[in-house]
Amino acid sequence: MNASRGNEKELLDQNMKIDMDTGTGSDWKWHSPRNDPFRITGLPWLEQDGVYRRLPLEPSHPIRSEVDRLANYTAGVQIRFQTDSPKLSVRVVLADRATMYQMPATAQCGVDCYFGTTGNQRYVNTTRFDHTRNEYESVLYESLPREMRDITLNLPLYQGVKELWIGLDPSSSVAAFPGFASVKKVLIYGTSITHGACASRPGMAYSNILSRKFPIEIVNLGFSGNAQGEPELAHLISQIDQPALLVLDYEVNTPSTERLKESLPEFIRIYRSRHPEVPILVITQIRLPLEAFDENLLRLRKERKQLQLENVERLQQEGDANLHFFDGAELLGADYQECTTDGIHPSDLGYFRIAETLGPIFKKLIF
Repeated sequence: MNASRGNEKELLDQNMKIDMDTGTGSDWKWHSPRNDPFRITGLPWLEQDGVYRRLPLEPSHPIRSEVDRLANYTAGVQIRFQTDSPKLSVRVVLADRATMYQMPATAQCGVDCYFGTTGNQRYVNTTRFDHTRNEYESVLYESLPREMRDITLNLPLYQGVKELWIGLDPSSSVAAFPGFASVKKVLIYGTSITHGACASRPGMAYSNILSRKFPIEIVNLGFSGNAQGEPELAHLISQIDQPALLVLDYEVNTPSTERLKESLPEFIRIYRSRHPEVPILVITQIRLPLEAFDENLLRLRKERKQLQLENVERLQQEGDANLHFFDGAELLGADYQECTTDGIHPSDLGYFRIAETLGPIFKKLIF
């Protein structure tokens, strides 16, 4: 498709037009969210390293290059604050452009906005930008009544953020977002499904949906295609202070069933050496549509589920009362075939189902 044909949709529908001139000029005041009273969540090492990165710049244990790169993606990262500004814009400098075929650029590189306190948040808008560029500026709202609002911005799922600024009306006030019920954190370690593929926008990753249900920080430690349960990751994750819950949902990325058999008890052992009482929830993989036609695929999922269940039950019998198991085949519901984008990764419907299913379990284990 040539450039002129590519612009036809924008000519036919002005709601699809990208305005490249928004937000500039002297009628904006630009703020760094790294400064008070803004609060950034989902980055346990932000205060130490000063960068938008989900793992430390200099980890105490060596990590694979793939995990190192994925740690720069801001999946699950949020910026929270209050403001009475009638308008809000963001400037973003990304590490790269949108490149995935099966996932919208809005989710890979976009920022979306919610109004409201935890438990009562409502979606507002998502940034518009040229997906062929790695820098953009976009207005999320403008010309609203001047009143104090609770703001949550969800950052890109599948791209790194080098810099980000928040533009507000110069005469507006900014205050801290109402505090969480606890300083503790929920830690979710997992695959591309944890990471957020293939949500349509950042707020639809299941970690972000769950963050709208509970007044507690949720840290997304999904490493797409590369969550193999390495002991090095267990050591790093155990260094995160004030954990309320650890979720292990990495089964699909392990190279073999034998590797999963070795990694799961070792991962739990390492984490337990630092956090003997923190609840741990082991979740097995979701059902895939192809299982209805591929007996080997179905057999593999059931085999791995049984392996994980047996590990959890053995450790429970040895005295670990805070270790729990959930069969991921139940996450998407009876019509699971309609809940993915590409036969593997959940759509927004799939992520909504996952969050709705896990919500009561999280509530029981955390509060």
